[in-house]
Amino acid sequence: MGYKLKKSISLKVLLEEFNILFNGDDILIKGVSSLNDYEEGTLIFCNKPIAVPDGAIVVTQYEYENAIVIPSEEPRKLFVHILNWLEKNIGFDLYTSVSQIHSSVKLGQNVVIEQGCLIEKDVIIESNVVIHKGTIIKEGTRIRSCASIGSDGFGFERINGVNVRFPHLGRVILGRNVEVGACSTIARGTLSDTVISDDVKIDNLVHIAHNVKVGSGTLITACAEISGSVEIGSCAWIAPNVAIREKLKIGNDAVIGLAAVVTKSVAEGVTVAGNPARPLPKKVD
Repeated sequence: MGYKLKKSISLKVLLEEFNILFNGDDILIKGVSSLNDYEEGTLIFCNKPIAVPDGAIVVTQYEYENAIVIPSEEPRKLFVHILNWLEKNIGFDLYTSVSQIHSSVKLGQNVVIEQGCLIEKDVIIESNVVIHKGTIIKEGTRIRSCASIGSDGFGFERINGVNVRFPHLGRVILGRNVEVGACSTIARGTLSDTVISDDVKIDNLVHIAHNVKVGSGTLITACAEISGSVEIGSCAWIAPNVAIREKLKIGNDAVIGLAAVVTKSVAEGVTVAGNPARPLPKKVD
C-alpha cells in the first residue's frame, strides 16, 4: 500500500532541498511506501542488503543495478527527514472523506470519531473514546471507555541533535468481535497498518504500538506493552504486565507468562516466563 502525495514532485527538486546532487534521469515522486508494499512511483528506504523491486526509488547505502538509488550512509534518517518535508510542504492525500458509521452503532458520551473512518454494524463504543483518522472497525467489536484507537505511535530519529518524528501514515484495523479494554491505546502504523484480527480480546491499560499484527483469538491481558512491528500469531496468551521488544514474532498458541520481558521471538506453542523471558520445560504426565 502506497501513500499518495497531494501532488507529485520531481525527484531532483526534492533532493535539492537536502543538498543532494542527483545525476540520473529525473522522475516524479507520487508518494511513499514501505519496501514490502512498494508501489510504482513511490519513495522507499532500505537499510539491509536485500532485493528491491525493479525500478524502485530507494534511499539506501547499497548499490542496486535495477533501482534508482539515493545514496545515504543512514538511509532511515534521511528517509524520515524527507518524509517530514513532504508532509509539511506538500501533504498526503489520506483519510479526508466523511466517516461511515453504521446506523446500528452505539456511541457513549464524548466519543470522538475523526475523518475517513469506517465503523461497521453492531459496534459499541463507550464514553470518552477517541477513534483517529482512517480507522476501520469491523462488526461486533466493542471498545471500552477512554481507549484511544489510531493515534500516532512513538517513533523518532535523532537528526543533527534533534529528535525528528517518523510520520505515521497507516491505519488501525480492528477485526470482527474484537474487544478493547478501558484506557488501552492502539497506535496507527507508520508505512503499513496496525492490524488486530477477529476475536482478539484486549484487557484494560494495554498499549499496542505501530505496525503490530495480532492473529485471531489471541488474548492480551492488563498492562501488557507490545512494541512496534511485533507479530503475534493466533490463540496466543499474553499475561499481565508483559513487555515485548520491537519486531519480534510470537507464534500461534504461545503463552507469555506474568510480567515476562520478551527479548527474543517465541515459537509456536511455547511457554515463556521471566526477565528475560525463557522457555519453560514442558510438563510430563
